Amino acid sequence: MRQRYRSRRDRLVAALAAHAPHIEVTGVAAGLHAVLRLPPGTERSAVKAAAWQGVALDGLAGFRHPAADMAAQDGLVVGYATPSEHAYGAALEALCGVLPPEAGKPSRASR
Repeated sequence: MRQRYRSRRDRLVAALAAHAPHIEVTGVAAGLHAVLRLPPGTERSAVKAAAWQGVALDGLAGFRHPAADMAAQDGLVVGYATPSEHAYGAALEALCGVLPPEAGKPSRASR
């Protein structure tokens, strides 16, 4: 199982490098999720767009403690263990399609 999840994370990282290289991927490679750092002010719209595409993920805001004194960062928590093997490629494509564009560039949806 560990190799399967590592392979899925590697596929996620490769898809982001190809379609959204401005999005930073964090989180340990041995886990079941990755954190995608988003440009400020884009988290809520990305979560909403993902839901419209049938992609379940969470924004970082939901994990922030109300008393935290660090500056908030926009991001997505993306689990890669749940989609079935035959659906994983489509899930990656849908995810890449809802990510905010690099500053100053049009989104994929508007091209």
